[in-house]
Amino acid sequence: MAVLFVVCLFAVAMLVLWPRTSAPLAEAPTVEFPSAVSREEKLQLLKDDFRIITDVNALPTPVLRTFKEKGGARLVLANPGAKFNPSDFISDASVPRRRLIFAGASTDKCFVHYEPGGRGVSYVVEVFGLHSGETVEPLWLGYCAHPVSNLEDLRSQIMGGACR
Repeated sequence: MAVLFVVCLFAVAMLVLWPRTSAPLAEAPTVEFPSAVSREEKLQLLKDDFRIITDVNALPTPVLRTFKEKGGARLVLANPGAKFNPSDFISDASVPRRRLIFAGASTDKCFVHYEPGGRGVSYVVEVFGLHSGETVEPLWLGYCAHPVSNLEDLRSQIMGGACR
C-alpha cells in the first residue's frame, strides 16, 4: 500500500512539475453572435450546398482567424481525433480546449460544429457569413444535444429542436 501511495505521489508531482514543451494557449478572439435566431432562420442558414471540411486549416481564412489565439498563430480548435483538453482538468495548457467534429463552407457562409472541453458535455455550432475581402459576420451560435457526423443530421437536429 505504501508503494502505491509513493507511485501516485510521484505521478502527481511529475504532472505538476514537468516542464511544458509549449506555452499555454491564449484565448481566442471574442465573437458576438445574435442573441435570438428562430428555428426557421437556423435552417435557412444551413440550406446552402456546403463543401464539408474535416481539417481546421481548410476553414475559410476569416473564420480560421476566429479559432486562433489572440495575438498568436496557434489554433484553439483541434482536428477530429486529435488531442484536446476535454474537461476542466487541464494537463497541458498548450493543447486546445475545443475539437472539430466537422465544418462546411459555401460561397457566402461557413459553419463549424465542434465539441468544447469543460464541465458537462455539449456540442456547438457556429455559423458565419462570409463577405468580400477578409470579413466574417457571426450569424448564429447554437448548442446541440448530440454530436452529428453529417450536414443532413445537423439539419435534422435543428428541425427537431435539439440545437438551441
